[in-house]
Amino acid sequence: MTIFLSILLGVILIYLVSWIPTLLKFRRHWKYGNKMPGPPAHPIFGNLGPIVGLKTEELPPIFIKWAAEQRDQGHSIMRVMLLGTVYVWPLNGKAAAAIVDSTTETNKGDDYGFFNPWLGGGLLLEGYGERWRSHRKMLTPAFHFAKLGGYFEVFNNESKILVDLLSDFSDSGKTVDLFPYIKRCALDIICEAAMGIKMDAQINHDHKYVQAVEGFNKIGVLVSFNPHLKNPFVFWATGYKAQYDDYLNTLKSYTEKVIKERREAHESGEVEMEKSKRMMNFLDLMLSMEEANELTSEDIRQEVDTFMFAGHDTTTSSTSWTCWNLAHNPDVQEKVHNELMDIFGNDPSTDITLEGLSKLNYFDRVLKESKRIVPPVPALQRKLTNDLEIDGYTVPAGGNITISPMVLHSNHIVFKNPEKFDPDRFLPDEVAKRHPYDFMPFLAGPRNCIGQKFAQLNEKVMLSHIIRNFKIEPCLDYSETKQCLEVVTKPSKGIPVRLIRRN
Repeated sequence: MTIFLSILLGVILIYLVSWIPTLLKFRRHWKYGNKMPGPPAHPIFGNLGPIVGLKTEELPPIFIKWAAEQRDQGHSIMRVMLLGTVYVWPLNGKAAAAIVDSTTETNKGDDYGFFNPWLGGGLLLEGYGERWRSHRKMLTPAFHFAKLGGYFEVFNNESKILVDLLSDFSDSGKTVDLFPYIKRCALDIICEAAMGIKMDAQINHDHKYVQAVEGFNKIGVLVSFNPHLKNPFVFWATGYKAQYDDYLNTLKSYTEKVIKERREAHESGEVEMEKSKRMMNFLDLMLSMEEANELTSEDIRQEVDTFMFAGHDTTTSSTSWTCWNLAHNPDVQEKVHNELMDIFGNDPSTDITLEGLSKLNYFDRVLKESKRIVPPVPALQRKLTNDLEIDGYTVPAGGNITISPMVLHSNHIVFKNPEKFDPDRFLPDEVAKRHPYDFMPFLAGPRNCIGQKFAQLNEKVMLSHIIRNFKIEPCLDYSETKQCLEVVTKPSKGIPVRLIRRN
C-alpha cells in the first residue's frame, strides 16, 4: 500500500510540475489579452467553453460570428483566449499586413509544434532564418515557370484516369462522393510530377500513406482545440501518443522508401538525371544537392514530406469545394464549360495546355471566388518573439497571431453578402477597391507558398477534365456538407453529387 501511494503521489507531482510553464505564461498573457477586443472570456478557461468538445464542422460559424461582432463594433482585431494562450486574429487585410509583411516575426505558432517530428525543418515550419532562405533559394528552380509546363503530361494523364473512374458513376446514375477520388488523383500527381514515383493511389484505395495523413491531422486538430492535450502526460495517458507515433512512423517510412527508390534508380542508370536544374523535378533537384553536400538525407525527407502533404491536401480541398460550388451554381458551371470548349475544342479528351489555361479569364475568377467562400487552408499561425503592435493593441511576445483566410474572406464590410457565390467580385475594378490581403488563399509576404503556381495549375487541369466530361449536380443542400476547421478545409459529408455525361 505504501509503495502504491508513493507511486500515486509521484505521478500527481509530475503532473502538477508539468503545468508550471503554462501557469507562468498564463499570467502574462491574461494581462495583455484582457485589454484587447474579443468575445467575453472566462478568467481561467478564456474562450474555451463555447468550443471545447465541438466537432470540427461546428467551429467555423463560431469564429466567423465572433469576428463579425467585433467588426460591427469597429475593431480590426479579435482576441481569443484558450487557457493561458492569447490568439489574436486580424479581421481585415490591413491588420493582417502587420504580421504577414514582417521579416522578423515569422516563427510558426504553437499548434505547429505538433507537426515538427514529421515536417521538421521543411519550408512549411522552418523559421525565416538563414536555413529557410537557403532551402527556399535551392528549391525555387523546381517551380520555375519553364519547369511548370513539363508537369502537364502528368496533370493530364492522371486527370484522365480520374475521369475514367468517375465514368462508372455517370453511366450508372449512382451518387458519388468526389472528395476521395480527387484526393487520390492529387496524391498520384504530386508523387509522379514532383518525385518521379508512381504511387497509383487512384487504383490502390487503401494506401497506408493516405490513411496516416488523415489520422495524423485529426489528432493535430483535436490537440489544437483541447489545450489540456498539449500536456505531454495527458497526451500519453489518453492514448493519443500511441496513435501519433504509429501514424508518424508510417509517414516517415513511406517517404524514406520513395527517396531510396529514386536514389537507386539514378545510381543504377535506370533514370538519367537532368543536366539543367530548371528541368529537374523536386526530388531530383534535392538529390543533386545531397551529392554536393548542400542537403542532408533528413533535410530531403522533411522537404519531401512537406511538399507531399501541402501539395495534395490543399489541392484536394480547393478542387472539391469548387465542384460543390459549381454544382450549386449551374449557370456558372455552364459558363465555365462553354469557356473551356471555346479554348480547347469540343473533344473532352483533348489535353489541357499551359497556354490555353492562360486564356480562361472567367474560370480564373470562379476559382478565386470558390477559394474565397471556402479557403483550402482555414487558418495559419505565427508565434511572436517580441511584442507586436497591431492597430494600437500590444500583442505579447509568445502570443499567437492567427491569420485566417476563413475569417478574412467572410468580412461583410469588404465582401457584400459574403455567403453569395459571385465570381464578378474578382473583376479588375472590384479587386482594385480592396486591400491585397483581404483575399489571401495562399499566404502572402516573404513566406508565401513556394508551390502555389504548381497547385493552381494542377487544380485547373483536374477541374477542366471533370467539367468538360460531366455536368455536376448536387445530392445535398449546400449547407449540409460543412467546412471542417482542420489543417485543410474538408467537407463534413464529402462532396456527394450526380454526374451526367456531357456527350
